[in-house]
Amino acid sequence: MRHYQSLFLFLICRCLSILSAQQIEIPFNASAWEFNGADSEFVTYQNKPAIRINTGVGDAGKQIVMIKEHIFKNGTIDFYVAPDKDSRFTSIRFRQQDERNAEHVYLRSLWADNPKANSALQYAAIVDGINYWDLSHEYQSGADFSISKWNHVRLVIRDQQLLAYVNNLTTPALYIPIMDGNFESGSIGFEGKAWIAGLTITPNETPGLTAGKGYDPIYNDSRYLRDWMVGEPEDFAPGREPLPEDLPGENAPWNQITAERHGIVNLSRPFGATPAGQRRIVWLKTTITAKEIQRRRLDFGYSDEVFAYLDGKPLYQGKNLYFTPSMKAPRGRASIENASIDLNLQEGENELLIGVTNFFFGWGIVARLDDSVGLKY
Repeated sequence: MRHYQSLFLFLICRCLSILSAQQIEIPFNASAWEFNGADSEFVTYQNKPAIRINTGVGDAGKQIVMIKEHIFKNGTIDFYVAPDKDSRFTSIRFRQQDERNAEHVYLRSLWADNPKANSALQYAAIVDGINYWDLSHEYQSGADFSISKWNHVRLVIRDQQLLAYVNNLTTPALYIPIMDGNFESGSIGFEGKAWIAGLTITPNETPGLTAGKGYDPIYNDSRYLRDWMVGEPEDFAPGREPLPEDLPGENAPWNQITAERHGIVNLSRPFGATPAGQRRIVWLKTTITAKEIQRRRLDFGYSDEVFAYLDGKPLYQGKNLYFTPSMKAPRGRASIENASIDLNLQEGENELLIGVTNFFFGWGIVARLDDSVGLKY
């Protein structure tokens, strides 16, 4: 009797699994889509029923073409996209909570037909209205796609992991081991000038991904400075640089903050967006204890600007402002490629103090010593 009960339960579970993996085809008509004020229409483009989205970059995040009444958690999303020749990017949002919170994958049209351009395809979470793209240098790659032609995009999503395929459905163009949004489920939408067609969703079908989150490639690297104290952000007029009286005093309040994946100290998460047209500064500090006098190199990345002090003395200042002459490689993103700083450490405790400013998208730092032998931090 127990054998038959076990067999019956197995068959029920198997049937439920098969049903949950059935592909859902989204029709291209008004019953399935909400335009939300976007300049969009249903058309036939290159022999495919499609949506023509004519919303430019300036409207991104505000007029998103959404699938009606569908909540996506895990599974596979397939669609065809033909970016417009006048578009800057074309994106898909998934697990969207609202226009200010979503996971986000997009193609940069600038790099069409340049499959080795390392910023052609990017994942970036949108959290509290902040697009984390400038804190996500490691989360972009090349992709082989063309303008005004159909390109097949496939996203495989499971828990905190993502695989993105573009045209080549055998080898993923992008792998994200730890997504930043931490959204379990939500809606699906599109934005940017493009045609969208052939959208199918296969719930719970996640080939190539295991449960949970993936491996942080710098997890084992003890050279990263991960543990910091952080103050409270303050308004800081554009163009201004800190004066001695701007440095935190003895009674300044401090809280702990820990680096996230890839060693990023993500200031966007606790402090949200800086209001448009304004600039803020916040101070970070950590202590490096050395057994003896030594010089160490600090590979250092940041967004937007930093003012660094070692034991109260000016050490480094820099700007990493996207699309300006001060933009650091790689293309204005926060990365340990941005700068290298010499630290002349004294025996005993050495206080590293860093002021970080923000007025544009995400803000944060990443810091890695060339060697950690004989040091505590």
